[in-house]
Amino acid sequence: MSVQPKTSRSELVASQIEAMILDGRIRVGQRLPAERVLCQQLQVSRNSLREALRALRARGIIESRRGSGSYVCFFQEFQPDTPLQTLLRSHPQTSDHLLEVRRLLEGEAAYLAAERSTEEDIHLIGTAFAEMENVNPRHDMSRSHAERDLAFHQSIYAAAHNPLLLLALNSIRELLQVYMMDTSDKLYPQLLNRRALLTQHRRIFRAIEKRNPAQARRAAIAHVDAVAKRLAEINS
Repeated sequence: MSVQPKTSRSELVASQIEAMILDGRIRVGQRLPAERVLCQQLQVSRNSLREALRALRARGIIESRRGSGSYVCFFQEFQPDTPLQTLLRSHPQTSDHLLEVRRLLEGEAAYLAAERSTEEDIHLIGTAFAEMENVNPRHDMSRSHAERDLAFHQSIYAAAHNPLLLLALNSIRELLQVYMMDTSDKLYPQLLNRRALLTQHRRIFRAIEKRNPAQARRAAIAHVDAVAKRLAEINS
């Protein structure tokens, strides 16, 4: 009978930190607590912690930023451009398929965000919405709007506290960016469209803020459907 190798102390610590990332105690993109704080939380020595952090950096889970500390890597950093993504970008039906996926994912992300979001999550979603609300359209461009739009939706995915939802988002992130740029080019220049988009995003945010999952899901799906309908009218 073979003897399984004993798990080292640093590997156990690395697993604990991974669990903190997966269950949302440490968010994607967030800086890890100071070493002293982590040692106290995990009840480990500084040497074991540092070995664990080295292992996590080697696996691409965290990254070090000089003078700032260690941060959880964004999931898209694990998602290289693939031949399938390249093919999909040129496929005429990709936009329709992407709308179907957004309808499913964003409805569920909004539902879970309304159920699980922390006060910090609500603040981050609100900040992302304020970036959309407070801009002066006369000095704005469609590309900037698309970036703010994506940031708003990503903050909702993060607030759902389901790392697989974030992974799903980031696996189609490049396709989504191209789609949102095209959508903004077609919709954003018109005042009525800008107002409609802002109203739709406000409804999503308010439903999450009020902790109303069903309303948040309806608002998210209604937003995707409204965009699809307006694009169909423009392209017809």
